[in-house]
Amino acid sequence: MDNVFKYFNGFFKGLTGLIMTVLGLGVAVEILFGGGALFGISVIENVMGVVNGLGNAGFGGLIALLVLFSLLTAK
Repeated sequence: MDNVFKYFNGFFKGLTGLIMTVLGLGVAVEILFGGGALFGISVIENVMGVVNGLGNAGFGGLIALLVLFSLLTAK
């Protein structure tokens, strides 16, 4: 059972790393080539929308932001 948890933990860490890499690439491409350069998607506007949504949620948004931060920085 322990091997199953280690497998899924490694899978989700790899998936999170891949998503963060693609997100960073999207932001860099949009800065270099303008809005909608990556498959017609405005990555920066979407990230700003998520941050604004968490900011407008008050204390719950702060808790959600802290949880996301802890998940992304866990080693």
